Amino acid sequence: MAGPFAGLRVVEVANMIAAPSAAAVLADLGADVVKIEPPSGDILRGSHRPLDPSVGPGPHPDGYFTVDNRGKRSVVVDLNRAEGVAIVHRLVAGAEVFITNLTEERRTRYRLQPADLHAVRPTLVYGSVGGYGSVGPAAGKPGYDWTAFFARGGVQSLIGEPDDPPLSFRPGQGDHTTALALLVALLTALRERDRTGEGQVVEAALFQVAAWTLASDLAVSLVDGAQPPRYARAAWPNPLTCRYRCADGRWVALCMPGPRDYWDSFCIAIERTEWIFDERYAEVAVRLTHSAELVAAIDARLAELPRAEWARRFDEAGVIWAPVQDLPDVIADPQAEALGIFQPVIDEANGFEFRTVGVPFRIHGADIAVRGPAPAVGEHGREVLLEAGFAADEVARLEADGVIRPAD
Repeated sequence: MAGPFAGLRVVEVANMIAAPSAAAVLADLGADVVKIEPPSGDILRGSHRPLDPSVGPGPHPDGYFTVDNRGKRSVVVDLNRAEGVAIVHRLVAGAEVFITNLTEERRTRYRLQPADLHAVRPTLVYGSVGGYGSVGPAAGKPGYDWTAFFARGGVQSLIGEPDDPPLSFRPGQGDHTTALALLVALLTALRERDRTGEGQVVEAALFQVAAWTLASDLAVSLVDGAQPPRYARAAWPNPLTCRYRCADGRWVALCMPGPRDYWDSFCIAIERTEWIFDERYAEVAVRLTHSAELVAAIDARLAELPRAEWARRFDEAGVIWAPVQDLPDVIADPQAEALGIFQPVIDEANGFEFRTVGVPFRIHGADIAVRGPAPAVGEHGREVLLEAGFAADEVARLEADGVIRPAD
C-alpha cells in the first residue's frame, strides 16, 4: 500500500527537533522528504549515547536523531554559496511543501523567505517553526523549547511542590508538541491550496503552543487574572486525584475528579469501608475539607501492599488509576504493543534493527509506518539532484567545488 501522502514532495531546511519532527511524520505518511543539511550535517547527529554501560562500545543506532529524521533523504548543500541557494530553489520548484526553522536573518540571507520560494513555486505550502513567531516584540528571537515553551510559556511555573525551584523537563517535549501544531497547519494549508490554487504560509511558535497546552488554566486566568496555585502532595485538594507510593516503592496515580463519586468503590478496594459511613468523608464537599488527613491515611494504607496487588484490587473495583511507569515499563507495556507505539527501524547499511517512536495517531486502513532509517549525511545527494533534472557532469562539478557533499 502507498501512504496517504505518497507522491507529496517535501523539502526541509531545518535542524534539531521541532521542524524535522513534523517532516518525519509526513515521511511516515508516505511523503518524499528531502532534508537539506549543511556541510557539517544536522547538529543533532551523534548526540545520542547509550545510557546502559552493558550495551558496550559502538557503533550504535542514533536513536535520538532517528526519531525525527527517519525515512528522509539527505542532501548536503552549502547555503553560503550562491550555487547552493540555487540548488534549493530548483528542488523547491518540484516540491509542494517547504519546512524550515532557520532564523529570519538566515532565511533572508539565503533567499528562503516565502516570497523567494513562491517565485519559483507559486503553489508551495511554506511552513516555519520558531520560538516566538514572526510578529511582536519577540519576533525572530531565538528560543529552544526549554526557554520559549517551558519557561516563558508558563509551564514551569505550574509544576512541582509550592517551594520547588522551576523544574527541568525532558528534551523535545515542547518541540514534539509544536511539531504536531505545525503538522495540523500544513495539512490545513494543503487543503486550502487545493481549494484556491494559491500558495500558503503557515507557522508554529513554541511560545504559542505552550499556551495551548495550558489552555484550561489560562482560560481561568484570563477571567480572574490569578496564577493557579501549586499544591504540596501532602495537602492535595482532592485525595482521589493524587499520587501514592506502594510498599515496593512504586507509585500509582489516581484520577477520579467526578462527576461520578468513586469514593465507595475506592474504600472497598483498599478495605476501608468504614470511611464510607464516616460523616467527614461521606459527601464530596465535606470530604475535600479533610483532604490532607485523607491523603496521609491513604499513604499509610497503600504503603502496606505492593503495586501489583493494588493494581488487581483497583481494577476489580473499577476505580480510575494508572501506574507511574519508568520508560522501560512503558516500552514493555502491552497496551503500547497493541497501539503500535514503537515501530521497527531496519538499517541494512549499518546492520542495525531497532525501534523508534511512531506517529501518535491511527488512520484505520492507511499505510502509516516508519519507512526507513535516518539518512547518512548527504546520502541521497546525487540521486535527488539527478531526479530534479541536474546533469551528471553538473552534479560532479558541484561536488568537486564543495557546493554539495557526496555521501561518505
